Amino acid sequence: MDEVLKALDQENERLYQDSRTQQDSPREERDTRYNRYNNYDDQESDSEPARPVTRGLINFSGAKQRAMSRKAHSKTTKRAQDLLQMIELDVSSYDLFDLPPVKEYDLYIRSFGRTDTKQAYVQTNEDNIDRDIQTDEIDLRQKWTQHPPEDFLGCGRGDGEKDLDEEESAQQNKQQDLGRLNSFIQRAGQVISILLDEEKDHQRHEKAENRTNLALSEGYSQLTCLSILKGRYVEFAHFSPTQPNYLLTVYNKPAETSDSNPVDKKGIICVWNTNEPSYPQRILATESQPVCCCFSPYKTTLVFAGMVDGSVCAWDLREPPALHKSIHYDNSDHLLRYPTYNTAGITDVKDDKPKDSKEKGLITASHKSPITTLTPIVSYTDSETAEEEAHEDSAGGQTFQLVSCEELGVLKFWVVAEISSPDMAGSEVDLGLSPGGRIKLVLSSSIKLKNPLRDFREKSDKEQAPLRSFQLQLSPGDLNHYYVGTEKGFVYHGLRFGTKAYPRMFTALKDAPVDILTIDFSPFCHPCFLATTGDGDVHLFSSKTDTALVSWPARLWGTQGVRCAKWSPSRPCVFYVLDDNSRLYTFDLLEGDSMPAKIETLSKDSRVTCLAFTSDGRQSGQRGRNPQMLICMDSGVSQIHTISQEFREQQTLEDEFLPSYLARF
Repeated sequence: MDEVLKALDQENERLYQDSRTQQDSPREERDTRYNRYNNYDDQESDSEPARPVTRGLINFSGAKQRAMSRKAHSKTTKRAQDLLQMIELDVSSYDLFDLPPVKEYDLYIRSFGRTDTKQAYVQTNEDNIDRDIQTDEIDLRQKWTQHPPEDFLGCGRGDGEKDLDEEESAQQNKQQDLGRLNSFIQRAGQVISILLDEEKDHQRHEKAENRTNLALSEGYSQLTCLSILKGRYVEFAHFSPTQPNYLLTVYNKPAETSDSNPVDKKGIICVWNTNEPSYPQRILATESQPVCCCFSPYKTTLVFAGMVDGSVCAWDLREPPALHKSIHYDNSDHLLRYPTYNTAGITDVKDDKPKDSKEKGLITASHKSPITTLTPIVSYTDSETAEEEAHEDSAGGQTFQLVSCEELGVLKFWVVAEISSPDMAGSEVDLGLSPGGRIKLVLSSSIKLKNPLRDFREKSDKEQAPLRSFQLQLSPGDLNHYYVGTEKGFVYHGLRFGTKAYPRMFTALKDAPVDILTIDFSPFCHPCFLATTGDGDVHLFSSKTDTALVSWPARLWGTQGVRCAKWSPSRPCVFYVLDDNSRLYTFDLLEGDSMPAKIETLSKDSRVTCLAFTSDGRQSGQRGRNPQMLICMDSGVSQIHTISQEFREQQTLEDEFLPSYLARF
């Protein structure tokens, strides 16, 4: 321990002496010696044992110098880091060696062209090209124009002279302007007429042109009897579902024909605007006798008719009058429009020969029996676009389908298509298309009705007699279902797409089969329909049960014949029955189903041949147009009655009453 203390004392003394010496020397030398001493001291401390240090002596000056050195070093380091963040180095690149690619010609000259050769360059002056530019004199001519123009041109030369080419162009422009004006008048005339009729319709109804004693009618107007239609009367009538003021009437053939009248041997259909009953808008003529007809579901510019020979004819009312024939009779001219398309020229090829026979099949006519019903396949209650399209007379039109029912139980579905580029010379392939026609009918499919009874099903197809049908109706709620009245005493129920329909048939449970002559569905899409039979009975059927819910026998109206039974277009619980004695029976199910609410005689002197109702114009968007009824008589008189308020205004909860009434049975 004494030796340790002695060594410490010696060390402190030595350090003290060194510190005194450092105070006298410059600062740099002192630092150098100090660092050297420290390094030496560290080395000695690693190799030699620790020397004794004198207790109680501390070198404060050396510690101060070391602290100052560390502070200066930290400042220098921070400065260097800050400068490195601000200083950015640029990158410089240099091409030390560049050797361009050597061409083949240079390689050849370098290898083989050095011996006894000499290169020389000669200029051929090919790049020295001269171009001549010549500017023609511009012809100047003064022109004038005026708007609005005083003539068809509205322009001319400033000096007042006219050139021959200008005169020719003026004539051409004049013809073009007249053609455009004619086209515009034809398209806009119908729209303007509809707008004017809607404004004046309320005043016309208030005037009530002709008063009547019928409780069902507020007044009526009468269609004019044309001189060329003398001796004819209306057998069938059809109102447009989208424009109730448009009417189609089918006339029968006169009993006595006259050579002076050129239309006595032709079938006639008239297109009427009931707001102008003085003269029909169009007179349609055919070589065959029409049986039924209908409008296009979207426009009143297309008319279709079923003929007694089984063919279907189509008329395009947009065709110019130059394509049709005008006749002169009784000091007046009448334009007759002939069909744009007729399916009578379509034939079927039927192969009845054996397979090994070289003879070809027989060509037979595609129509074998009269058309009983012709109707478009479209839902008027759900189609809002049909009402918008009805007021537009544009060139285009939507494609739709028609279904025709023949008397021998054949249903045919036709696609109505428009031809984009009509040929004025006609078609050599399609013989049914008239020259310049833009409408054609394409047969898409056909269905032959088969008797669903068991005894008939056991027979083969050749042994079965054709199922004679009278009228076809499509279900307004589902167009896939169709119903056909037959001669076997039942209503045939089928599907357009599908296998079997339930129930397959509707019958009135008669001992002897009777003909189902007419069918009429509720226009309010209720699942029920009316059917009339040949013995004078009227039956109410539900589309869910195969038997009649309610039947009204023939003794109720005191006659053996009923012409038709039709639902009211404005009241769900009201329907009408017309018998052979021109009496109209009005049934209101709200008041009871045992007896009719009204019984009226429509005509005492003549027999009523046709009864038709318009759709409710208020539901079609035509304000002020009340539902109307057409009464046609065999004397040639046709009257359009406005239905009275009692039978056109619905009662409270009347629409909900009919489903509950059907649910009772």
